[in-house]
Amino acid sequence: MNRVSQCGIERPAPFYSLADGAKVRERLDRYLDQKMAEWAATVPYANHLESKDLNSAWYRRHTIEHVWRIRLSRAAHCKALHAITKISPEAAQLYAEYQAEEMNHDTLFMQDCKAMGVTQEELLRTEPFLATRLLQGFFYFVCEHESPIGVVASSYLVEYTTAKLTPKQITALKESVGTDKIKGQLAHINTDMGDDHAGEMWRILRYLIHSEADVEKVLRYFDDIQTILAMYFRELYEATVAEKAAA
Repeated sequence: MNRVSQCGIERPAPFYSLADGAKVRERLDRYLDQKMAEWAATVPYANHLESKDLNSAWYRRHTIEHVWRIRLSRAAHCKALHAITKISPEAAQLYAEYQAEEMNHDTLFMQDCKAMGVTQEELLRTEPFLATRLLQGFFYFVCEHESPIGVVASSYLVEYTTAKLTPKQITALKESVGTDKIKGQLAHINTDMGDDHAGEMWRILRYLIHSEADVEKVLRYFDDIQTILAMYFRELYEATVAEKAAA
């Protein structure tokens, strides 16, 4: 009797062939396109980064939260990696390579914080929003009680929407803020798009999807993540725009 299990030794093959998998990915992308349209219609300041009249307080806090989100995600994503290693060594290797590229990108956004006058002391005394902390809690929960596929689905959502939206945002920020003050973000987006991070996330998902029901799980995780991110944007708006308007 061998009591050892959950070590990925079975090395399960992807459930979908490359051709069928491409159709699944198209379905996921159509779903995210629909979610982005809903997002733009219902979330306050959803497209504010594209504005020529950028609210400085909103943008300052948004950049600080980027630093915190990446710093806090380091530990949560390591937990996801630990869980993935028990399922698929191939997916774990790809996810480790992705995290190796992303793990220290908080320094890029800190560079932009400094360019707008944010000190290390200000950043450290700024407690992340509840939504930022809940996002990390969601990652821990799904790894512990559901499946790490939820964390990878989150990364796919972020990378897909980044590829769609960020080029337009960067063009607008060069005019509203200035190229010298977004050097960190430029380096970050160059890595995301140059290395096709959305494609990397799909290759990982393909190893973790073992049934048609898993595809439905990915779609539901998209809904969950969008709900938390919408909560974040509402907190950001309330703290920086609505409060000042009410004062």
